[in-house]
Amino acid sequence: MYKMFIEFFLARPGRLSAIGRAAFHLSGIILLIGLCGRIATVGVSAMQGVGGARPYVSSFALLSPSLPTWRVPESFLGYGACVLVAALGLLLVQMGKAIDTAIG
Repeated sequence: MYKMFIEFFLARPGRLSAIGRAAFHLSGIILLIGLCGRIATVGVSAMQGVGGARPYVSSFALLSPSLPTWRVPESFLGYGACVLVAALGLLLVQMGKAIDTAIG
């Protein structure tokens, strides 16, 4: 199975670069969504703190309980995973370029 997988990318290294670019862009979009969620959480918490009615909202999932927020990074671990996927994407792009130049 691995042999077929490797031959698939060696036949056209552009596929490897395309997967790397997609991973890089997807992780960038997820990081931006997480940043927007963090800004919304802090903004709502600040407004609630001024009013003094309720305790502050600590997570984006509590702010919008009807939305699926499992893919929005809210902690250091989530942001670290997104950065790791972005680095992996850049690595795949570089590997695809290197394979392409080596094959000719």
